[in-house]
Amino acid sequence: MNISIFCNSGMSTSMMAKKLHEAYINVGCQHNIKAYDFSSLQDIAPESDVIILGPQIAWAQEDVVRDYPDKYVIVLGIQEFGGMNGEALKIRIDSLINN
Repeated sequence: MNISIFCNSGMSTSMMAKKLHEAYINVGCQHNIKAYDFSSLQDIAPESDVIILGPQIAWAQEDVVRDYPDKYVIVLGIQEFGGMNGEALKIRIDSLINN
């Protein structure tokens, strides 16, 4: 599964990508999880299964859902993002995909 995390510059989401990767590795799952800056969304999204938007770009959720209706789109809340809890995000992704 390709999971792409976007924010303004891709810097702060790189830590979240690492934590999420670790959470999946801990349960024996190997997914492609990467962080990107928002300007690369059009290039990256077509190959993504899950698109995660950082709180800085939450305003783009409607556009992303409209432009990529076949993708799972998640917006991180400010506290969720600040907590950098990869396990909690993994649970959220798994719940979304399995419903």
